[in-house]
Amino acid sequence: MTSVLIITVNYKGGDATERFLKSASELDGWDESHLIVVENGSNDGSADKLRPLVGEFANVELLESEGNRGYFGAAHWALEHYLARAQKPDWVIICNNDVVFDDPQFLAKLAQRDIAGAQVIAPAIIARPTGIDCNPFMRTRPSWFKLLRCRFWQSNYYLMWIKQWLSPYVRTARHHLNFWPPSLAATRTDVYAPHGAFLIFSRSYFEAGGYIDAGFFLYAEEFSVAEICRQLQLRVVHDPGLRVWHNAHGVTGRMCNRTTFEYGRQGFSYALRKYFRVPKPVKSSPPPGNSAIAPADNSARD
Repeated sequence: MTSVLIITVNYKGGDATERFLKSASELDGWDESHLIVVENGSNDGSADKLRPLVGEFANVELLESEGNRGYFGAAHWALEHYLARAQKPDWVIICNNDVVFDDPQFLAKLAQRDIAGAQVIAPAIIARPTGIDCNPFMRTRPSWFKLLRCRFWQSNYYLMWIKQWLSPYVRTARHHLNFWPPSLAATRTDVYAPHGAFLIFSRSYFEAGGYIDAGFFLYAEEFSVAEICRQLQLRVVHDPGLRVWHNAHGVTGRMCNRTTFEYGRQGFSYALRKYFRVPKPVKSSPPPGNSAIAPADNSARD
C-alpha cells in the first residue's frame, strides 16, 4: 500500500483551507493518506475555524504554531513532527492551501508512479484565471544573465510591482505562441525547477540526502529544491498526468506589497548566496514582523 503525507500551510486563509480539505477528502484513496494542516500563527481566528473542520477527519491533524514560520519552515516543522512517530512515507506533498483537487484519481495515479524513478514530481498546476500550467517553474538552470535579470527586478519595489502586473499577460502570450508545450500534454519531462505551490517528494529524495531547506522565510522554494536535486543528481520530473487547480493569490492578493517584496528579495538573495555562490549585497532594511505575510504564493514569479 502506498503511503502519502500531505502538508499544507494556512495563514489567514481559513476559507481556502476549508475548500482544500473538502477537495482532498473526495479523492480515491483518501482514507489511506495523512494530512497535516499547519496553522501558521495567523492570530485572526483561523485556528478556531479549522479545529472543527479538522476534527471531522480521522486522518487529518492541525498543528498550531505560535508564530509565522514561513512556508518551508512550517512544512519542515510538520514533517519532523510526523517522522518523530512514523516511518518515511512513500510520497510527501507540500502545497499551498489555495489549491484544489479536481481529479478524484489523483492519489491513485500517484501510487502508480515509480518512487525511485523521480525524486521530485512537478504536477500540472492549472492557475486560475489563465487556465495555464504553472509548471515547470524553470525548464533549465538559469544562466548568469537570467540571474542578473532577476536581481534587477528584485532591486526596486516598483519594478517588481510592474513585473507582477504584467506576469499573467506575458505567460498567456508565451503559451499561445507555443514557447511552452500545451499545459495538459501527456509527456513527462525532466526539468530544472518545480513550482512551489504544489511539490511532490518521493521517499527516495530523502533517502538520497534531500531535505526541506528552512533557512529562508519565503520565495526561494523553487531554487532550493532544484539546486538540492542538482547537487545530489536527483530527477525533477514535470508530470502533467497529475493535476491540481491553483486559485492563485487567493490569500495574498496578486500584487506584492512592500512586505512581500522584501521577503521576496531576501529569499532570492538567500538562494544566490547558498546555491549560486553570489556575494551578499548591501543589507536592506528588514521587513516588518512576520504577521503581515502569508505562506508562499509563487505564481506571480514567472
